[in-house]
Amino acid sequence: MGEEKINNPNPDPKKEENQEEDNDGSYDQELVTESLGKVGKGASILFVGTILGIFFNFLTRVVITRFYTPSDYGMFNLYWTILSIFAAIGSIGLRNGIQRNISYYLGKDDKEKVPAIIGWGLAIGLAGGIIFAIGLFFFSDFIASFFSDDPILGYYFKIAALAVPSWVITTAMVSVFRGFERTKERILFQTFGRYTLMLAFAIVVSLLSLPFQNVILSVSIGIISLSIIFFIYYLKNKKDVLGIKKAFKWDISLGKKLLIFSLPLLLVDIMYRVMGWADTMMIGYFLTEDSVGFYNVAKPLSKFISTGLSISLFIYSPIAASLYAKEKIQENKIIYTVITKWICFSTLPIALVFVFYPRWVISFLFGQDYMAAVIPLQILAVTFFINNFMGPNGATLTAYGKTKFLMYATSSAGILNIVLNGLLIPFYGIIGAAVATSISFVSVNMIRVKKLKDISSIHSIKFEIIKPIVLTISLTGVFVYLLRFFFHLQIVLVAFSGIIFYLIFFVSLLVTKSFSKDDIKILLLVEKRSGIDLTKIKKLLKKFV
Repeated sequence: MGEEKINNPNPDPKKEENQEEDNDGSYDQELVTESLGKVGKGASILFVGTILGIFFNFLTRVVITRFYTPSDYGMFNLYWTILSIFAAIGSIGLRNGIQRNISYYLGKDDKEKVPAIIGWGLAIGLAGGIIFAIGLFFFSDFIASFFSDDPILGYYFKIAALAVPSWVITTAMVSVFRGFERTKERILFQTFGRYTLMLAFAIVVSLLSLPFQNVILSVSIGIISLSIIFFIYYLKNKKDVLGIKKAFKWDISLGKKLLIFSLPLLLVDIMYRVMGWADTMMIGYFLTEDSVGFYNVAKPLSKFISTGLSISLFIYSPIAASLYAKEKIQENKIIYTVITKWICFSTLPIALVFVFYPRWVISFLFGQDYMAAVIPLQILAVTFFINNFMGPNGATLTAYGKTKFLMYATSSAGILNIVLNGLLIPFYGIIGAAVATSISFVSVNMIRVKKLKDISSIHSIKFEIIKPIVLTISLTGVFVYLLRFFFHLQIVLVAFSGIIFYLIFFVSLLVTKSFSKDDIKILLLVEKRSGIDLTKIKKLLKKFV
């Protein structure tokens, strides 16, 4: 169950009528359309829930910055960082391991093995969560001493330890439903549900003018409560929703295979968390709590750009594993390209707003006190868009069983991230942290893209994606220059510019003829599911295919 060999798919001659020929070769068009439809349907549901969750997360941070000090906000981010890291370690790599193995066996039409994957996944996850929670609880003061002289931070880390097992179990159960290509559970119990509770508690605590430690305590209570509700939900829905008669099954051989497959992903999770949070922790070590607060204005904002990729990954990953089980490599190649293209198309204008108008965005959301985050926001915005351009390479390699390679690649990038942060932060502050994060994230994506291309010829570096991006950046630069030359910028003009950026990008797509027949089929699916008449748009796009 570790490093599986990728076989070349053998097209079924009986499906000749459903196959098409393009520059990438023959593929099953019906299967591609069906898979893209699943991604589109799931992504649309996740988009609404995730956007609301991100919005509530931002509102929570805005409430904290408005009612408490930058130092308190920095403490909150250190608490959240440590909680996230220990929860990731405690999951033993099961976040992707459970989903991938469920999808793989379903693709192989071997559903009898699924209950064992679920049973062992939840059991291992609970054990790991408890072990690392105990470790965090007893070493909380020692860990806190690296970031602050204030003893209250150690108390915050103890509160974080209480929520670690619940966080791990919630992640594992979301992975179970994800293996069945379900999205609702993630929205209810992870993205939307978690951040809604955080916002509600933050507002109540702030309006009552309670000490800041109550904000920290309320977050952990919310995480624990949601996990209990989620477990009850799973037990009640295992048969009707997932088609599983037994909630658990204890096949030792499958448990061992799941653990062997997931262990390399544990290191991937750890190092990816390190890459995501080393900057925050090392800013806390080298600088001040205020600097942590400033940096964590830029970072969450820039992560808006990754929303499209993370949403698509949630649905794409089980589909990729199922296609791999069926030896449908060519079909997955087409799906990979289409998904990457539309992620880039939807996020480039947002990235350009952050690059050209960072002061306005930060000032409007967080206030003038956080202007130190301007340059980090610009750097990270470019970084996360480049990651989008690289496509879902890590998820595809996981689906194809290349967990050991992912472990080596991500570990190297994680070490690079730590070294660069250590070298740059003392001299360049939070700008150095942004540069270190940028180099490490782009490096690991380039390595994974190279590996994926070598084993399956799948990649996203294609002219149909590059051409409109280059043209849009050029035209947008001219537009921004002229706007500043003739007008005095106000927040209304900044918002108007964001709309113009999308129009510029759409024109660039038409001029460069970057639409394909698969893009037209996506519109057909949207039209069918939404009931919206897209005839005029389809006619326009067909002229430029």
